[in-house]
Amino acid sequence: MKRLLLAAVTAACTLFMGISMSFAQDGPPSFRPVEMWACSFNDGQDQGDMDKVYADLVEDMGETAYAAFHLDPYFRADQNFDFIYLGAWKDGSTMGSSLMEGEDTSDAWNEAVTCPASLVFASTWLNQPQNAGGGTGEFIMTVSDCSNGHAISNGQSAGALRRYNEYEKANGLDVGTILWYPAFGHGGAEFDFKLVHVYPGAQALGDSFQWYVDNEAYTVRGNITDGIVECDEARVYMGTTLMNNLMPN
Repeated sequence: MKRLLLAAVTAACTLFMGISMSFAQDGPPSFRPVEMWACSFNDGQDQGDMDKVYADLVEDMGETAYAAFHLDPYFRADQNFDFIYLGAWKDGSTMGSSLMEGEDTSDAWNEAVTCPASLVFASTWLNQPQNAGGGTGEFIMTVSDCSNGHAISNGQSAGALRRYNEYEKANGLDVGTILWYPAFGHGGAEFDFKLVHVYPGAQALGDSFQWYVDNEAYTVRGNITDGIVECDEARVYMGTTLMNNLMPN
């Protein structure tokens, strides 16, 4: 797999070209590279085969400052793949060094799955609750594609989303919120960034939905973001943490 990744990444500084820094609340935002692979099982292969690949991958990564996650689609439409693999490095330099080291697992990976979509994002937390810092086990992730309004910058959109997030927190809802900006593999992308929410479980997702309804928060969000940023309906994924050497952030 590492040989495959080398074709998708170069120097870490290029991850951030063209991304406005103006949305930072206290100085420039901190970005880290996140890889996404949309994969389907090959004939005769299943999750058990992929679990063996994951075990080798985790062993290869060792103590590298890296986190890996498996996402199974749950609520989605027109997405023709079996699962998503996500990986996140502490920073671009760590990404570069990790790709050059360790035992290569690409043969076993390619035998188990085919992954026609491979992307790299520049990822930054918009809101990181204490319970969203990492760890093992299962979680739920929602992902929306977002587009800036006419003549609106990434920074202005992020600022509007931050103001809405502050409204949520002030009224009792503290949700892990991440922004993913296209970096590599996104030729012809029809969005400016992805809005990601992370929940520690299904109950937290359901409670968030009910809070949104009970507080008529859709009106507040509309007032804050109208004309600035528009996001489509979220896809929902059931996630499993394979390894996380990035705790607490």
